[in-house]
Amino acid sequence: MPDGICVSSEILADWPDERSSYTIEYKSGVKVISAFFRRHLLSAIFKCKLRNLVACQMVANMCTMLLFDDYSEGSPCKLFLDPKRMLTHNNIPSLFYREGEALTVLNRKKIPTKYSLSSTSSVNRLNLTVSRFSPSGQFKGFAVATGSFLQLCPESWEVLDAGLRFGSRYHRKCTIPIQQLLNHQTEFFDLSLQYEEGGESKFHSIPILTQNMKTKSISYNNEASDPSQWLLTKRFFLVDKVSGVQTVWVDGNDQEALPSVVRYLKSCEVRVRLRSAEDEGLIYSPLLVVHYGEVTQTEIEANSHVDISFSTSYDMPNNFDYALEVSMGVLCSLSVVWSGIETWSYSRRSGRVGIDLFTIAELALFSCGNLANVFFLVVACASLHTFFFYKGESVIHLLLLSSSNENLIKTYVIVAFALKIIEIVFMIWKQISIDIFFIDWERPRALNSGNGNAQTLIDHNDGMEHPVSIWRTYLVANEWNEMQTKRKISLLFQLVFTVFILKVVGVEHWAVADPDVSTSVPTYMNDSPPCASFRFAIAVLVFVIVYILQRLYVVMLHERYIRNGIQQFVDLCAMANISVFVLSLENFGYYIHGRSAHGFADTDMQTILFQLQREEEDLCGHRGLLPGTDHQTFEMIIPLQLRSYYRKVMAPISSTSIVQSTKRLSSAGAGSLRSKMSSTNVDRSVQAYHTMNKFLAAFLEHALVDLDYEVKEKSMSESLLDIEFSESLDKGVFFVDNGHSFDKILFYGNEFTLTTFDLMLFSFIEILTQDYLLAAILTGAISQILVTVRIIGGKRNLARKTLIDERFLI
Repeated sequence: MPDGICVSSEILADWPDERSSYTIEYKSGVKVISAFFRRHLLSAIFKCKLRNLVACQMVANMCTMLLFDDYSEGSPCKLFLDPKRMLTHNNIPSLFYREGEALTVLNRKKIPTKYSLSSTSSVNRLNLTVSRFSPSGQFKGFAVATGSFLQLCPESWEVLDAGLRFGSRYHRKCTIPIQQLLNHQTEFFDLSLQYEEGGESKFHSIPILTQNMKTKSISYNNEASDPSQWLLTKRFFLVDKVSGVQTVWVDGNDQEALPSVVRYLKSCEVRVRLRSAEDEGLIYSPLLVVHYGEVTQTEIEANSHVDISFSTSYDMPNNFDYALEVSMGVLCSLSVVWSGIETWSYSRRSGRVGIDLFTIAELALFSCGNLANVFFLVVACASLHTFFFYKGESVIHLLLLSSSNENLIKTYVIVAFALKIIEIVFMIWKQISIDIFFIDWERPRALNSGNGNAQTLIDHNDGMEHPVSIWRTYLVANEWNEMQTKRKISLLFQLVFTVFILKVVGVEHWAVADPDVSTSVPTYMNDSPPCASFRFAIAVLVFVIVYILQRLYVVMLHERYIRNGIQQFVDLCAMANISVFVLSLENFGYYIHGRSAHGFADTDMQTILFQLQREEEDLCGHRGLLPGTDHQTFEMIIPLQLRSYYRKVMAPISSTSIVQSTKRLSSAGAGSLRSKMSSTNVDRSVQAYHTMNKFLAAFLEHALVDLDYEVKEKSMSESLLDIEFSESLDKGVFFVDNGHSFDKILFYGNEFTLTTFDLMLFSFIEILTQDYLLAAILTGAISQILVTVRIIGGKRNLARKTLIDERFLI
């Protein structure tokens, strides 16, 4: 043998002194005749057979250097794969677990310690210990597995000095130059878990899964996901600078050179699997998963860089998928049923009785919005449930979600946002296509009539009269135009304050995959990515809290003591003597009764103030539609005949030529022909306006023989289901509402839809970018685009349906 020991060839018959026994073939394709193997393999095997423990450890190291490759005939791993030799030779270290027992090893319940997530508990850390061996097999003692023992990144983590924090998902990744890699000594380690039992310190050997190992047996594959195909071992290394040193022959003698190939620990993961929640913190045997990389001599000379990673993960049996599936199934079924009720109500209000393609399309549109809410609600509740339990529990019942669970949450959020977009587009389309008309109750008055209480209405043919001013209608129309995109909250404040809490206060750092809650990232978690489900849960939590605070302020203070824009609009209609008649669907709409209790409103300031004083002193009639009441806002079902007459009268106003004529009026230097065309169109539209104004006024005053209506309140079932069971074939029905049901055709009455859209948009962008600030900026920008679209569409619709020139809608 090369080291001078002479033995009979029969003793080492299984390890012939052939060149193939010393040749190592690397994954990169490089073949190296290892000087270390040539000098020590046969002698170490011989000494090991003589029960030399150090020699046996050296052979085990050689097997580990080969990544447990037993393909070659003279592989040192053959010494540890013979079960008979292992039973009769106590000095041979146990390097392999038996074939087929990976599941048994990983499911052993030999660790009695009940771990805790509490920061004050004495059992909240995994205490890992390594047995160190030199390449020659010398035992170098025990050491706590801290810093460089488990990863090659230059800075060791302070937390590792006291053991790995139980339940924390660590992740460290770095890029280092190869020369820095070569500064590490070549050592071999056996990993154990230290724990206390009966007042004594004990050790449990941790199995190692070498993912890129090779064995002769084709039934084992350590890169497979099925543990039954794994072959577990007990030894690993960080850097191997020994086996790759090439044998160089000089004058017939072999001399060592620089390493041709260096193997290093590219990735290392500590996996801990807990038993069921009933076992309260008990764990199965941990598992160390390693994957080795290699660098060639060319890369060494170029001093290239290599990537290193270390991580820990925890797994615990849970019913997350099942609970999510059941919740989704039940709530989605209910949402589809509710969508059917909404579709039924929408179809009745649209004048359709049977089921047609439009009905099916409406069902799909309503279902999109309701399913979006269900998807988002379920995954948000699931994420918040996991967050609160993980951060607040001391006895372990729930741990971090797996990557597959988090991907499932991301998928649901993305799908929910896509469905919500459809709902938003449908909502805006409905709002910018309504029919609206402003009914002016003002009547012409004689020129010599005063501004007191008595007015003299005269015949229209008499020239001595005050014309009715259009400015009151323009004033109401402008207020309506401004009110179309009014919200119950300030989105700017919502986003700014949400980002302030998340970024400035530091609440975003609650999402670190660590049981402790802190507004700053612990130093040992600096390189560990935050938990994606926790970031989502925190975003939802902060967004909702800020929204609730805003709504409480608006409802309890702002609208009560400062300004209630919706109610002020209703009051303005009454002061301007203008009613608003809105048809959002074929047979359904809203009515704001703005008829002045004083009979007129086109007067001077002194008279207006006098009228307000009389109202305060209750010296005049009430503003309500019915005598002696104050009910001014109603939901209404109109008769089919009224809708038909409305469409007939308003046809000239809705025509393209009339709309274009209002635009042509603003152009300068128009010819006489254009002026004549504009004048003709304006006359037609003004005539249609006066006709419609008189018709609706007569209808509301019960002055039409064939058309009438009644006023009543909705039943409880109609209010809950938002549907009307009354028929409107010959007689309309006005339902007394809560004071502002007409806001359903404004942003103000769709606050839930808009807020859920903002929240889903914010969450969607955050999931894609992992950046709260960018999510807030894009959410604000996209929401402003929707507001702009709504303003432009609503303004054009208002001008088209009421013949108010767009130039007067400021």
